[in-house]
Amino acid sequence: MKFCPKCGSWLRPNSIICPKCGAEVDGKARLDFLKSLIFLEREEEKRKILRDRVSAEVVDVSEDAVTLECSSQKFEEGDVLGYVTPTGIKPLGVVISGGRIVTVSLRNPIEVEDGQTLELCEAEILVGYDLQLELIEKIRKGKLDEFERNAFSLIFEKIGLEPEGEIKKAKLADPRDIRGGFPLDSSQIEAVEAILALNRGDLLLIIGPPGTGKTRVIAKAALELAERGERVLITSHTNRAVDNAIEILPVESTLRVGRPEKVLPEIRKYLLGNKAKTALGSRLEEIEDRISQLKKELHGLYSIKDEWYKIGYKEKFEQIKIKLQKNKSELKNLCEERNKMLSKEYIELVSSSNIIGSTLIKSQLPPLAEERFNTVLIDECSQASIPLALLGMVKAEKWVLVGDHKQLLPIFQTLPLNDKKTLKQLSVFCYLLEKYKGRSLWLRQHYRSNSDIIGFSQRYVYNGEITPVDRCRSIKLNIKRYPDRMPFLNPDLPVIFLHVEGSEVIEKDGSRRNEYEAEAAKRIVSTLKNLGVAGSEIGVITPFRAQRTSLTELIKDEEVEVNTVDSFQGREKDVIIFSITSTEDLSFVEDENRLNVAFTRAKKKLIVIGNAKSIEASRGLLHEFISYAKKKNGYFNYVPS
Repeated sequence: MKFCPKCGSWLRPNSIICPKCGAEVDGKARLDFLKSLIFLEREEEKRKILRDRVSAEVVDVSEDAVTLECSSQKFEEGDVLGYVTPTGIKPLGVVISGGRIVTVSLRNPIEVEDGQTLELCEAEILVGYDLQLELIEKIRKGKLDEFERNAFSLIFEKIGLEPEGEIKKAKLADPRDIRGGFPLDSSQIEAVEAILALNRGDLLLIIGPPGTGKTRVIAKAALELAERGERVLITSHTNRAVDNAIEILPVESTLRVGRPEKVLPEIRKYLLGNKAKTALGSRLEEIEDRISQLKKELHGLYSIKDEWYKIGYKEKFEQIKIKLQKNKSELKNLCEERNKMLSKEYIELVSSSNIIGSTLIKSQLPPLAEERFNTVLIDECSQASIPLALLGMVKAEKWVLVGDHKQLLPIFQTLPLNDKKTLKQLSVFCYLLEKYKGRSLWLRQHYRSNSDIIGFSQRYVYNGEITPVDRCRSIKLNIKRYPDRMPFLNPDLPVIFLHVEGSEVIEKDGSRRNEYEAEAAKRIVSTLKNLGVAGSEIGVITPFRAQRTSLTELIKDEEVEVNTVDSFQGREKDVIIFSITSTEDLSFVEDENRLNVAFTRAKKKLIVIGNAKSIEASRGLLHEFISYAKKKNGYFNYVPS
């Protein structure tokens, strides 16, 4: 039996916090818990991935790459692949040439032969779990290098960081934003100067609520550090967070590692693959044109080969087989030449780049697997778990974690969503914020949303720690007229609560939907578009997957983004319509972090749709929002047409 060291309560096996007093247990128990949790998450994900596997024949294999012909065109450049074995899914590598015939840069040598068939699947998430498990195992066995040991000590031990009030600063010579050239505010300057003053083994936590310019701080600090001769890794668990910082930086000194389809279009000029192809010029272009031509020829030959055999033209069948072998041989040689050219150029580009951006998982894969940095800047850290964040932290000697403890926490399929104590202990940002209380700085000025929209979170979530700048008062929808039946669309009323006499329906999986709220949202979207609001600037969000499905089916507009709140963190729209959906148990909806995300996505207008009667009975944070909306003259009863 195991007991809490603080209050003596009995603890479940592998507990990391005491359910009675909240005390943290020892580091070994934390490691055991993390290993068990990550393994269970991997098994859950594996079941989903196996449903989408693709059969592929090996065309060519070398020590560091394999070329395969897939039964369907599925995989693209930058995909992380795995292959199915009798014991599960093993990591294969990263696609460096996509399409029906793909070439994969191998993570480890693989024992396969030409003509052998493999079952392939997208495996970035699984590889991410494998990397975390491998790191945990290295920690358990004490086989860490210096960088890894320092990051481990920060998390699992209590290292001697400077006490509260003594965060050093290095004078910033040019306190202007990189892109706009306007002055940074005092809290942004303080954050950048604190980053520049970090010594080896130092940690800084930057609390960046929505709209306070955390992306600009990350970009400014990265450029300043690079100009001082440092190597900087900008990373996050999401591609979007990495892209937001990268797009502000100069393209000549910044490299983005990732899949083209997963990065913003304006980021593709930073991509490793694009830069390598530009550097290699016409020779690579000629090779890739010929590879493309051979792929088309092979596809055509395969499609007619069996037909000739079936109708008895064996001579023609044999001719096609010879042609296939000849094309495969040429394709193999060209792929080898192309791969060697790209690999060499990748190494040169990576080694010569002072600022590199990638996701946390990609930071541990080729071509970044062996790279080390002076400083790592990790964004959106509240939602990054400890083992996931460690993938990036072990690559650097100084750590800057940027996040918001009032936004969403890590999501685990095998843990209850309402187990907030455990989730906070698993969030690297929340955990370190509590552990090293003196190592945090706030970004305090809000720039993005109307003052009334951010005003609710300013008061009820952030307790006055942030303040909207004066120009936020004038951030409003640009519509001059609105229907008499929808007075809540008045642009001078940025915060709306719309009472709808609806009720929830609970699906078999426990998710919820509310047809009255969905119908109201559909009408509002249609009216806003008729008034000239771009569909791309309207977001419709809900806490529940079932309601998201209902909303999508009703709205039927590809321009309008419909999603769950949990998928919308880090996003923003001019108008957000939030369907509460629940009318009975509001505990999931009323989670402070989830509601804060929902309320802070809108720039110009926030419309919250729900049943006021059920909310007022709960007396929670939504009840406070209704009171707030009433004070702003934004409470309305919905009148169906």
